[in-house]
Amino acid sequence: MIKTKKINQNINWVQVSDCLPVEKKILKEDYHLTTEMLYYALDHHERPRMEYYDDEQLLLIIFDVAEPTRFNGDISSEPIGIMMRGTTLFTFTADQTNFVNALIQSIVDKLPKIQRDNLTPLDVVFKTLYQLAIQFFDYINNINSIRTKIQRNPEGSTNKKSINQLLNLQTNLVYFLTSLSANNDMLTMLKRKLGKSFSDEDNDILEDIIVEIQQGLSMAEMADQAAQQVASAYSNLLDNNLNTTMKFLTVFSIVLTVPNIVFGFYGENVNLPYMNHPFAWQITLVISVILIAIILLILRLSDFFNR
Repeated sequence: MIKTKKINQNINWVQVSDCLPVEKKILKEDYHLTTEMLYYALDHHERPRMEYYDDEQLLLIIFDVAEPTRFNGDISSEPIGIMMRGTTLFTFTADQTNFVNALIQSIVDKLPKIQRDNLTPLDVVFKTLYQLAIQFFDYINNINSIRTKIQRNPEGSTNKKSINQLLNLQTNLVYFLTSLSANNDMLTMLKRKLGKSFSDEDNDILEDIIVEIQQGLSMAEMADQAAQQVASAYSNLLDNNLNTTMKFLTVFSIVLTVPNIVFGFYGENVNLPYMNHPFAWQITLVISVILIAIILLILRLSDFFNR
C-alpha cells in the first residue's frame, strides 16, 4: 500500500507498507526508484546499512527496530527502510513495523507550528531514529524485570514456565544485541561519510542517536550476562534435583532388594532355620527390616545422603 502526505512545504511523505508488485512498478515509474533501491528497502532480512546514490542524490537507510511479535508477546527486531531525495521522504514498513508511521506522525504533530513548518526530511528521520533507539530501553528494562521475577520465585523451584521464559529472554537479547550493534555500525558510517554535509545541529542529533544506541547496546549486554547467569543457576539446580532423584531411586532399589533376597531364601525347597516356626512369616519380615536398617545405617555413616 502506498500513501502520500504533505507534512509541510519541504516534505512530501510517501508511506510504503507491504508493497505489492504493482506498487513496485508505480514506485519505479512515478518516483524513479531503481530495482536495487527497492530490493534493499523491502527486504525483510536486510541488515542495517546506509547507501548514498550520488547520481540520484538519494540517501537510503535500513534501521532495525524493536517490535512485539505475534507469538506470545515475545519481542524481536525487524528492519525498516527510509529514503530521502530532495523534499521527498519515503518510509518502507511491513505489517509488524507499521507503528513507525504512527510514531513519525506523532513526532510531527507534537512540534510547535513554527518548527513543523521548517522541518526537513533529515530532521524527521533523525528525530524518528532517536525515538526508535530509546524504545529499546523499555524492552530491555522489561526483560530485566521478568528475569528478576524469575530469580525471586517465592517457591524457589524450577518449572517449565520459568525455563521457557529464560529461553525467550535470551532469544530476545540475541536479536537486540545483533540489531543494536548493526545500527551503531550503520550510524557511525553515516556520520563518517556524510557528516561533513550535515549542519552542526544535525551532527549533534546524529551523535545523540549514536550515544543512545551504544547505551542500549551496553544495557543489552549486561542483561544478557545476567540472564545467562540465571540460566546457569537454573541448570545447576536442575542437575542437583536430578542427582537427588537418582540418589533416592538408588536407595529405594537397594532397600527393595533385601526383602526379595530374604523371601527368596525361604522360598527354596530346602530346610532353613525357623521355616517350621509358627511365626516364620513374621520372622522373615523382622530379618528384612533389620537388614534394611543396617544398609541405611551404612549409607548414613558413609555420608551418602549428603554428597
